[in-house]
Amino acid sequence: MTSSALNKTVKMYTKVLVVLIAVSLMPMVLSRTRRYSKMQSNTLYKIRCDLKCIDISKEAKPMCKSQCRINEKKPGTCPISDTPKWEAACVEACNSDSQCDGTQRCCRHACGSTCSEPVDLLTVAGLPALPTIEEPKERKRSVVIRWSDGVGDAARAVPGPVFYVLEEQHHLGPKYEEMRLGDWNLLLRTNKTKVSLRNALKPGRWYRFRVAAVSASGTRGFSAPSAAFTPRRGPRPPPSPKKLKVRPIKESNGTVTVKLEWKEPHSDLPVMRYKVFWSRRVKGLGGELDSVLVNHQTVPKDQNFIEIKDLQPNSMYFLQVQTISQFGLGKLRSDKASIFYNTTTTARNEPAPEPLQRRENKIRGLALHKIVWYNHKLKARIAWQPLPNVYEQPGRYYVHWKAIKCNNPKKLRKEGLTATTEQTTFELYELDYHCSYKVNVNSLPRVRIPDSELTLNVPGCEYFKRKVNTTTINCDA
Repeated sequence: MTSSALNKTVKMYTKVLVVLIAVSLMPMVLSRTRRYSKMQSNTLYKIRCDLKCIDISKEAKPMCKSQCRINEKKPGTCPISDTPKWEAACVEACNSDSQCDGTQRCCRHACGSTCSEPVDLLTVAGLPALPTIEEPKERKRSVVIRWSDGVGDAARAVPGPVFYVLEEQHHLGPKYEEMRLGDWNLLLRTNKTKVSLRNALKPGRWYRFRVAAVSASGTRGFSAPSAAFTPRRGPRPPPSPKKLKVRPIKESNGTVTVKLEWKEPHSDLPVMRYKVFWSRRVKGLGGELDSVLVNHQTVPKDQNFIEIKDLQPNSMYFLQVQTISQFGLGKLRSDKASIFYNTTTTARNEPAPEPLQRRENKIRGLALHKIVWYNHKLKARIAWQPLPNVYEQPGRYYVHWKAIKCNNPKKLRKEGLTATTEQTTFELYELDYHCSYKVNVNSLPRVRIPDSELTLNVPGCEYFKRKVNTTTINCDA
């Protein structure tokens, strides 16, 4: 092959390669161009056009702003040797400054164009000085943020009013991690150099702020970010799910299937999951309600319902839903929202029985799980929710129980019994038949008003003899 033929072949392959590169890069370039077009609504140059048209009549102002944004010419000089990756393909990434993000300009090159930062933006005359943002300060229920207004010759040389744009970025968690910060979000625009943010920041999040000064002439862009900041008040446990509702689905093979629905609550933290509990309630000989085998199941965060199968007909069920959130390595749990449901088809409108009597104060969720007879002794298992504490494990709990009423007055004790535990469950012991007990669980050993209270009714001997189904219980003894 001659050298001329070889050169022709090389040129042909080069052209083919250029076309292939152009085709392969076109989607990316178009997506960037669409992004730049979308960014035309970015706040900095929207404000610049607002200020440029501030003295125009009300009727002519919309047209003035529209023309300003279309024919945007940003300050600063394009770099001389800015070579984009797709320059060989001669692709136009932009046609005007209005298609470029922030302070970037649409810079022309020997083959194509691209959005680039000007090289002399900090020295261009007539623009507001670049602000310097101070460390945020928390005052009572608000956060105060200040920044410099560029006092000096550069600031005095700016004609017309100056507006400031404040933005924030944040991430969730107990520790600050810069890599986890999200996108910048607009907080507000103002003509002052100090703002007080009330109810704008959520607990459990780390924030950074930045500010830009804008005039009718343009802007030098955003300041360096502020120091990381988090509100003093940590996140609270999530609220209980709202508006519980039970819908019957079907009855087959002697069992009932229902659908339990709820609404997601508004919370300081995102919902991680839900936990659903259900139990059949039966009446003991003493007339109290007792739960038979408490079932539970976890539900994903984006699902606000659950189908509960194999329920017994002609029975009363107690259903509960709990919200669970996560903060760092710890979990925060809500109080349990509850509802009764009667599977008796002919008596759906009957009022639900009253739950066990209890008063909750600091410690929540105190409830009876079951009463057990074993080897001629009675025990009652109770449980409660841990004290909400993000950073530490719950401390000790002080359990006190005392008989307040018995069929046999000789069984009444003057002082009652007290025990200490680090768990959130406990088995009450030395209980007697046909007695009512007042149970308190407290976070401190001595309190005037109990943190929680539960009234527990122990049935008579015959109830346990029938339940245990044994001849070892002698009720006549």
